[in-house]
Amino acid sequence: MRIVHISDFHLRHHLEGTSAAPARLSRKMVDCIPVAMQRIADEKADLIVVNGDLVDHPFDEMDSAEHLEQGKKDLQWYVDPLSMPDVPVVVLPGNHDHLRLFHDVFHMPVDLDVGGVRVVSFADAEGEGHIPQRVNDERARFEQVLMDDDRRPQIHLQHYLVHPRRDEGYPHTYGDGDQMRQAITNSGRVRMCLSGHYHPGHDPERVDGTWFAVAPAFCESPHLWRIYDLDVDSGELSWYARELG
Repeated sequence: MRIVHISDFHLRHHLEGTSAAPARLSRKMVDCIPVAMQRIADEKADLIVVNGDLVDHPFDEMDSAEHLEQGKKDLQWYVDPLSMPDVPVVVLPGNHDHLRLFHDVFHMPVDLDVGGVRVVSFADAEGEGHIPQRVNDERARFEQVLMDDDRRPQIHLQHYLVHPRRDEGYPHTYGDGDQMRQAITNSGRVRMCLSGHYHPGHDPERVDGTWFAVAPAFCESPHLWRIYDLDVDSGELSWYARELG
């Protein structure tokens, strides 16, 4: 199974200004993303995963009428570059995406079959102190897929980190990430767990039979994404980094 993993675009096109972090080249993304997606289309992937922060929606006055209008236009801009007629593309919201606008624009399946693999995605949010959390319906669904009667191997997708713990400077990992990781590996069902959010990324690491990987931020030079070739039966993985340069 070939998976493309890309994350954290932080685009601003209709939204004014740019990211507060200078390394995030928000206004370049309108040119960079279509080029990257065209190259990704040539990879003959079985699944493309976009792990959130499509837009760099301003936190200040997030719900102002102007920001809502511009932010929705920026999300709608993605319809063309993320359209892949021959391969499923799963798009997740991040903490810099306006959740209501995201769900207005994207109507992605949260549980789909890709060649006999169950791909499950979660739309979580930050809680108090910006600590990521999986609660309510998302938590109930997480617990269900780890114990129901469906024995297909799984891949889990979310913006935030389950593993490793990366909270230096900002809480990137779920507050109970260690317990979530334990539940995932104990189930014996989850082959991969893919995240974004932590901009340096984290190379795939196998923990008790499950691969955990964090995509580096595409918005920062050299604009990286990953290709994973996963043997679903054995769990063996080979992977490659690609860059726009």
